[in-house]
This record gives sequence, C-alpha cells and structure tokens, in this order.
Amino acid sequence: MRNLRYFLFFLGIVFVSPTSSKQSPKPELTSNYRVVKGDSWFGIARKFKVSAETLAKLNGRTTSENLYERELLRIPNGNEKISVSSPESLIKEKPSYPLDKKERVVKKFSELTYDPHKGIQFQRGNSSLVRASLPGKVVHVDYMDGYENFVILEHQNGLYSVYGNLERIQVTEGQQVKSKDRLGILAKDKGLYFQMNKQKQSLNPERILEVGI
Repeated sequence: MRNLRYFLFFLGIVFVSPTSSKQSPKPELTSNYRVVKGDSWFGIARKFKVSAETLAKLNGRTTSENLYERELLRIPNGNEKISVSSPESLIKEKPSYPLDKKERVVKKFSELTYDPHKGIQFQRGNSSLVRASLPGKVVHVDYMDGYENFVILEHQNGLYSVYGNLERIQVTEGQQVKSKDRLGILAKDKGLYFQMNKQKQSLNPERILEVGI
C-alpha cells in the first residue's frame, strides 16, 4: 500500500497539469497573470506596480530568463514571503549535478498549459552514471512506459527529486543516500529525465542546479 501511495504521488508529479484555461486572465480579479505575446518582466511589473526582480523571484526565475506566451505567473499582493518561493531557500546544501558529466538539456522545464513539462530532459551523451543531487531517502523505485526505470528521493523541507530513463537501478527503497551517491545507470538510448518538486509544486530543476556546482 505504501508503494502504491508513492507511485500515485509520482504520477501526480509527472502528469498533473496546471489549472485549466478557464481561469480568468484579468489581473485585477486574481493574484495570477497569464502572459500574452509581447509581455516582458518589466512591462508586467510596471502594470502591477512591483519591481521586475520581485516578480521574477516570486516565480522562481530571474529577469534574464524568457517569458512564454500563456505562462501563468504569480503576482505579489504584499503578503508573500518572496524568499520562500525561491528554490535557494528550500535546500540546506548545494545540490550536485545528477550525471557524472555535464550534458545539454534538450527539453526544458515548462508550465505552459498546452505544453507542460514538469522536469528537464538531458541529452544522451557520454554520461552513464546517475547520482543523487541531494542527500535523502529512496522512497520509490519502479518502471513506467516512457520513463523506463525511475527513482524518487525524498529530501528535507518537503523536496523530492525524480530520476528517470534508467537501465539499471542500484538502490533500494528505504535506503539513505548522500549527495553524489550512485543511483543507477542510464538506458543506452535515452538521456536522464530529472525533476524537482516541493510536495506537488513543480520547481525548475535548472534553477535548483544553478545553486550547486
């Protein structure tokens, strides 16, 4: 039963999409704002009378990152603790790169309603060893079509990390791992699928890894 609970939790992490497009895009009626063509961080910030840096940080981003049409942004209303939304505030130590060598990201994190992608997909290059990005506990090991063998780790502060497209898994459920510990070996024809969550809230893994090495 415990395994099933974590498996369903993983399904929620990967497949739960943002709320439907029926949400009102009118900024005055909600604390969210739907990005339209031509928007910029500074233009949206000016509209809501906040700084662009505050707006970007609340959404776990920086003003140097591109906005995407129909992306849903949180808008500060004066009550948010901005630092809580920052990925850097959720971790106690620097995360490690989940592969033994740096590889290009071929599919980026996206919260777009019509094209959600809750993690990042690395290119299958020279890397084969998959490593724990942060210390934690192995809470689920399983197989799923499209993600091959996968591992879910639970970390401090309600953080979870997901490692997919493994050919061979080298940890067991309940095992405690340290940062950079071996989790398994990648499938020969697929790059690593990597995902980070705060409970069921998806975080941009690239932003998390920027804090690390």
